Amino acid sequence: MFLSSFRFYKRLTWLADERPLERRRPVPQATRNSGRALRSRPGQLAATFDVDAAIFAPSDARADEAGAVHTDEAVHGRGRRIIAENWVAFLCSADLASFCFAGLLSDWFLESLIERREAFVSIKEPMLAMSVLFYFIFAQLLGIYRRKTIFSSIVAAQRIPLVVIAAIMSPLTVAFAAKVGDNYVAVWAIGWLGLSLGLVFGVRLLALGHVERRLKAGSYVEKAVSVGLFCDPLSPRTIAESTDQTVKVMRIVRLEAVAELPSTINGFMQDEVDCVYISVPWVDAPLIFEQLTQLRRFSTKISVIPRESRIRSNHLGVTTFHDDVSIAAVDRPINGWGIWAKRMQDIVVASLLLIIMAPVMIAIAIALKLESKGPVFFRQLREGFNGSYFELWKFRSMYTEMADLTASRQTSRDDPRVTPIGRLIRKTSLDELPQLLNVLQGHMSIVGPRPHASQTRAEGLALEEIAEQYAARHRVKPGLTGWAQINGCRGVLDTADKVRRRVALDIEYIENWSTILDLQIILRTVLLVVHDPAAF
Repeated sequence: MFLSSFRFYKRLTWLADERPLERRRPVPQATRNSGRALRSRPGQLAATFDVDAAIFAPSDARADEAGAVHTDEAVHGRGRRIIAENWVAFLCSADLASFCFAGLLSDWFLESLIERREAFVSIKEPMLAMSVLFYFIFAQLLGIYRRKTIFSSIVAAQRIPLVVIAAIMSPLTVAFAAKVGDNYVAVWAIGWLGLSLGLVFGVRLLALGHVERRLKAGSYVEKAVSVGLFCDPLSPRTIAESTDQTVKVMRIVRLEAVAELPSTINGFMQDEVDCVYISVPWVDAPLIFEQLTQLRRFSTKISVIPRESRIRSNHLGVTTFHDDVSIAAVDRPINGWGIWAKRMQDIVVASLLLIIMAPVMIAIAIALKLESKGPVFFRQLREGFNGSYFELWKFRSMYTEMADLTASRQTSRDDPRVTPIGRLIRKTSLDELPQLLNVLQGHMSIVGPRPHASQTRAEGLALEEIAEQYAARHRVKPGLTGWAQINGCRGVLDTADKVRRRVALDIEYIENWSTILDLQIILRTVLLVVHDPAAF
């Protein structure tokens, strides 16, 4: 039985898998040379590289004086196409069969252990039918069987459990609401859930493993052409890595005239190319959109990729605004549910720390009053979220008559202005505890870029004059601790290099923020409080 099932699976995967790569029909010589006919920049010609028998990255290619291109890495050009649509149908059928079989198997196991209730017999088939219906609904909502993500193991791992749980729990809820469910039904559903996850994942892993082996052997899901207009085209290696190895580049073309673009792409259409990647400098991107009328006549996906190192994909979003294209140049680093989650995290952590550290704070207050004259707390204006100012609270660590409200002079190691108790609480960061009140007020966060006094200077320059992105630190609330602090950036800011490094780490935190990252920073901060050589 196992052998026959295995053969049946292999037969299905063969049917869904692939068809031979069509032999390339000869391209007329005039078409091959069309990319070399025009010049738009003096002394530069368009170049076409055939990658049918070789794939190379720009770093792998070298040109001699005659303009010939040599490749250092050769890959067999023959491959077989993996038809994604067939795999969508196959995986949907296989997942559904595994899902239903798990329900029947759970009933069989349960029946061998416990006497089946007669009431269950009458509702088993309706529940199975409802579960299948809910499975299709939730699978469609979560996009499990979309062509774009069908070969992604990450998408499968993230979404299949949600679909299976929802598909089983929905009819189970209906059964208990209608008062036809009992303990037997609940146990059966739990067993069904566990078996479904195991069987569906097992089938999916086998199928994706088979696809991965075929891709490594040279098969592909889509054929592509990489075009560079006024710049180097994307390398086949880059495109393969960005598409989970599903796209195979058949040709690499470099053009120096935008007018040649439609005729060049037209020359590749007889090869049944699925997508064209056009790399272009950012300043020249509008030239391509002037050719949209001619490019739209091709039945292929054309992607325009502006090449600019200063522009990252996580900074931009392209949408439509009325009838125009809208480019989101800057977005809020924390939005939606993230704002709520971070605020809840701040309130919970700050409240717990105030309760736990209350005896320590009282002891510090008493010690400061006994040691020297002056208030217990030191208050200073700091720049916070979106450039607004707030009053920051700290335990006083200096003699009152020597305190510097504007921070025109930074505190240094063995600073005579610091009291003995002040030196102890500064070294252990206990002087920052009153800022928990700033967190509860909403002016600060537990984790974020540390707020600097407005008059702080390094090498005689204001901080914003040293680091170009200094103001970007204010896109989030300042924090008691931050990514820069746990990476060794504590203490005096006396050099421009220290300022730039601290700002770079703050920007890195803002661009990669997550609740998990905040928790990691909090835990590492606790360890630094115990021992931090940079603190004084």
